[in-house]
Amino acid sequence: MRENDNSDLCFVTCPGGSNVSLLAYKAASKLEKDNYGKFVRLAGEHAKEKDQMRLADAVKYAKQWVLIEGCSKGCGKKILDCAGIEADKHFLVTSLGIERENKIDHTQEELEQVLTAVKGMLK
Repeated sequence: MRENDNSDLCFVTCPGGSNVSLLAYKAASKLEKDNYGKFVRLAGEHAKEKDQMRLADAVKYAKQWVLIEGCSKGCGKKILDCAGIEADKHFLVTSLGIERENKIDHTQEELEQVLTAVKGMLK
């Protein structure tokens, strides 16, 4: 069931490998699945050209960019900056009090916190 009609909304997340970057990724995936917008997946340092191609393709339809980053390192912002894209909305997972750790474990409760916060930001 379509919750929102935001077909011109693009989600981008940081490409990191920490728990908070994985939470950002999973939140964006779920938001895309629930028809909030399109998730443009980034690979980061290992595939800069591929990221630039994906973003160039998304620019054709995107009217609003939402950047969901795990922490304040700004990895996702740097990639958008290189593509000449400015995020209309920017959310940090660590702003919820979830600490960045070099692991991929997270709880369903943490994912729900991120989803609730991002949905609230979109209103």
